[in-house]
Amino acid sequence: MTNIDDIAVLTSENVRLNYTLTGMGSRVTAFLADSLIITLLTTAIAFLFMAFGMNLSEVDPTNPGSFSLGFVIFIIASFFLQWGYYFFFEWMNWGQTPGKHLLGIRVSMADGAPVDLIACGVRNLVRLVDLFLAFIGITFFIMIFTPRYQRLGDLAAGTVVVKRRKLTFDDVLNAARKTDRIAASMPQPREPVAGAPRIRISDAERALVGRFIERRNALPADVRIKLARDLSARLRSRVPGSEMSELSDEDVIFAVWENDSASNT
Repeated sequence: MTNIDDIAVLTSENVRLNYTLTGMGSRVTAFLADSLIITLLTTAIAFLFMAFGMNLSEVDPTNPGSFSLGFVIFIIASFFLQWGYYFFFEWMNWGQTPGKHLLGIRVSMADGAPVDLIACGVRNLVRLVDLFLAFIGITFFIMIFTPRYQRLGDLAAGTVVVKRRKLTFDDVLNAARKTDRIAASMPQPREPVAGAPRIRISDAERALVGRFIERRNALPADVRIKLARDLSARLRSRVPGSEMSELSDEDVIFAVWENDSASNT
């Protein structure tokens, strides 16, 4: 059963991907969970800096001259923690921060592909703008009125936040059926051609023969016949006399392939 948030994407390989968009509630809850973790980490860093002499009580926000070197480094470290936390986890953990993992959601490219390095960087740089706009409620309106609940960072990076789909028995069964269909469509092994002479072929010829055998069933009939004729003529010329004259064009190709493979084992 599908709902309004179910999205289907057809990839360039004609594979249909289905996923469900994440609603506002799950995204906000995941954000709060991640914010709590970041706050705890920032507090730990602050205690570490104070242990080395930084005194926050002496800092006057209205007087930049009161900013010590330790305080400046602390601010820079806090910024990189805020940005790097999301960037690191979303890039290295398949689009999931700890908060997103807890809620069973992840970041994905809009076409269903895993989120890449550039997209992670862009969406998390724009996160600073989204956080500022969130204080006046604009970010929430943007997410509500975009078709895929995307904030500015998602729109800039081409990403969406989707629900992590759990593997079911039907998924396994369908995958097995697909594997069986692929196996059934593959060319069946042929019996070795008796009496065919062994000839040595170059690496380029071996690659050409192997490519023809692999793709011959997918070729149009006229193209397959022409390629087989041209390739077999090239191979027949390597064998003197009439040892291969009674073989069809494709039998010549298979004979050379099988005998060459046998000689290399």
